[in-house]
Amino acid sequence: MSMLIRIGRRAVASLFLTARTGAALTAALALGASACATVAGEHEVEAKFLVKPTSQSTFSGWSEVSITQDPNSVDGAELRFIRLEARDNNVPDLTFIKSITAEAVVDGVATVVAKKAPMPAGERIVPLDRAYHGDIRKFFYEDAENDGYTVHVDWHGEVDLTRTIPPEGVWMRVIVAIRVE
Repeated sequence: MSMLIRIGRRAVASLFLTARTGAALTAALALGASACATVAGEHEVEAKFLVKPTSQSTFSGWSEVSITQDPNSVDGAELRFIRLEARDNNVPDLTFIKSITAEAVVDGVATVVAKKAPMPAGERIVPLDRAYHGDIRKFFYEDAENDGYTVHVDWHGEVDLTRTIPPEGVWMRVIVAIRVE
């Protein structure tokens, strides 16, 4: 199974999906389209982004994953949860992020899939509030350029500039769980 992972960078954050993410999405969403064994159930994928201080109080980025198999080869795929974790152990909590939103974008139409505001004090691992509860296969669009199907996610939010953020920024880890039927 082949895949392509692309990253985008705007403002103060860059987001990218790891190879583990693409492999998990390829396996989870391309189930009957290859010789791979059927993998029904819950699967986790991982992404990360950098929140870096600037004079602006916003951050944004985007990510894309392309898979070669048609995501409609499975009966369904549902978003179970998305959670943020500070990768730096010196970060006591995520309150330096005032808000965050994740939007899946297809044909210029954005659908909010998760968001959170404000971040709870004292928590280094924070689940986002899931805003989309339907089948996520619809967010994969046919992508001839990458010879497969791609999902595009825009991430944006606001940073609390009154909080201390290291000059090199803070790497955030995003864990996404999906259920494949």
